[in-house]
Amino acid sequence: MHGITRDTRAANPSDAGWRVRLMKASQFVADRHFRDQAYGGSLRAKKAARCYRDDMAKEHGIVFTAACVGELAVLRRGAGLAQRELAQILRVSSAQIAKWERGVVPAAVLSLVGALLSRQVATTSSDVSGDDIRRIRTQVLKWTQQQLATELDRAYAAVGQWERGGRRAPGWVLVYLQAVNDGWNRVHGTESSGA
Repeated sequence: MHGITRDTRAANPSDAGWRVRLMKASQFVADRHFRDQAYGGSLRAKKAARCYRDDMAKEHGIVFTAACVGELAVLRRGAGLAQRELAQILRVSSAQIAKWERGVVPAAVLSLVGALLSRQVATTSSDVSGDDIRRIRTQVLKWTQQQLATELDRAYAAVGQWERGGRRAPGWVLVYLQAVNDGWNRVHGTESSGA
């Protein structure tokens, strides 16, 4: 939703709600929080936030661009997350999220995001070393480097470089591997990865 994000307020759950922020000419023209509790629930607070956003956009002449309708965008919006928030969870840039939403997103990313948003996987640390990658690949997954590369839609040579410490794996790959190490049962089949 353009200009509206979910604000969960983990430190103070009674303040959870929806935040409307609109900018024009590099200045905020709207910045307001709609608490669930004040509006009688999340859905009513969201409706009020939308009405306010629409009124402010009309008042300030803000035109929203067409929203991405890819699977990743649908998952992200369904959870009420901004691209920036999802980027923080996956340890990637907001630009990477935008690129995936406009184009092709690896199946492993979709599975991971679905698991994270449905709380099948807790947000985990991405402190996974090259030795950890090798151990997870060989002992947990029981895969070859080629199988892991295929699963992650990466080049075969990249997996070897990650394992040797010659290159750092992308943040989302580290989150994915940590989730696998923590016992995540991936939704998509691992049998499809070729030997």
